[in-house]
Amino acid sequence: MIGKRHVVAIASMLSLAAHAEPAARLKPATCGVPAYTADLKDDYLQGTVRLAVLVGADGSVKQSKVVESSGHRALDRASLRASYTCKFGVAAKDGVGEPGWSTVQYKWIND
Repeated sequence: MIGKRHVVAIASMLSLAAHAEPAARLKPATCGVPAYTADLKDDYLQGTVRLAVLVGADGSVKQSKVVESSGHRALDRASLRASYTCKFGVAAKDGVGEPGWSTVQYKWIND
């Protein structure tokens, strides 16, 4: 019998754009949970997807790419789509938010 599926999203700082002065640090993100489409439910897939996300000065995700695949294309794609719902609190440098790179990890668990 197949139990409930869980997806855990974890966001952490990867790196920021290079500056002569220390760059502002990204604060933790709030990320949406990927949608469970029928094909994901039926295939009983699980794995971990790690993404690199470019966070804009406004805290929204401007670009996302897979840096560690789950091994399942469907999970990777669902994670990419969900990463664009993440909202970061960006620390300001001289009162202005700065863009930077961060990581978001989605862990797909079947129990």
